[in-house]
Amino acid sequence: MDCKILINVQFPPVDSNDHIQGTIESTGKKIDPLYFEPLSFSAVSYYRQHSRESIWRMNLEIVMSLISNTLVCVFVGCQILYVKKHPAVFPFISLIMLAVLALGCMIPLMLNFEALFEPKDRLITVFRRSGGWVEANEVIVRVIMMVAFLLQFRLLQLVWSARSADGKQKAFLAAEMRTLYLCLPLYICGGLIAVYVNWRGSKVDEGTGYTYSRTYQRSLWADLRSYGGLVLDGFLFPQILLNIFHNSAENALSRFFYFGNTFVRLLPHAYDLYRAHFYVKDFDGSYLYAEPGGDYFSTAWDVIIPPVTLLFAAVVYLQQRFGGRCFMPKRLQEPEGYEKVPVASDHA
Repeated sequence: MDCKILINVQFPPVDSNDHIQGTIESTGKKIDPLYFEPLSFSAVSYYRQHSRESIWRMNLEIVMSLISNTLVCVFVGCQILYVKKHPAVFPFISLIMLAVLALGCMIPLMLNFEALFEPKDRLITVFRRSGGWVEANEVIVRVIMMVAFLLQFRLLQLVWSARSADGKQKAFLAAEMRTLYLCLPLYICGGLIAVYVNWRGSKVDEGTGYTYSRTYQRSLWADLRSYGGLVLDGFLFPQILLNIFHNSAENALSRFFYFGNTFVRLLPHAYDLYRAHFYVKDFDGSYLYAEPGGDYFSTAWDVIIPPVTLLFAAVVYLQQRFGGRCFMPKRLQEPEGYEKVPVASDHA
């Protein structure tokens, strides 16, 4: 047993929103086999009022999750009915966009399924005080999310089957491949930037001389998950590119689908702004809606992302009304082709 340990804990005032900050240091010499580098930790200070507010917030977030996932089911269902009523629009729907949306539903489901077999020591007190209401409604949220994923996958299957059945649509396939060639490098570059930012953050932590605990330090996986949420916020980007390459004014997407899903993606950022101003910052495991690890959530990102997402929806609306290249210079709006020249008559 090592008794040469110094623990320093600083508790914040009761009425403040600050965290408990502390350090654990070994006072022995570095040659001592039990010597360890200084550790820095942070914890949430729980008081009775704070606990009640956390339970109320978690209940609110569960309701918002139920509403959001139900709306996704409704909007995707509207798009499925729309394409069945207008089968001619199948070639004009981006498979990349549908794949992004399907993955956006599938990955959280896989993570939640894995979490079922992990201990929830941090939440057990909250669940007991809430009478099991939080835990029971989490299951309902996952069931609705599963329905949303199945509908997203069904829509992707319908578009893929329609594309595969018609082998004459080489121009549409070429436009889809161009979209992939543009989107894939951008997505990869964004992921590499997220990895680099995480690596730089780890270097800064090493330079301070303190080692943060695994639960406090933001992991690379959390950064990649946040980046995936950012890609999902811009789910209309592949559709915009496909419309440009097609230069078509076809109403490929129902307004309920792209405006509705845009609203669903904006709602967490609006709620995060509200939560940051009216609630004490809690540990990540207690967030059931607008989870910090599921997207980029901060005051800056909550202000930047919504206008860009709304801009994408407005661009799709204009493209489906005036053409895929309606916002480009006039010389680029017309499709490329050969110029027609007069042919001399045989009687001349």
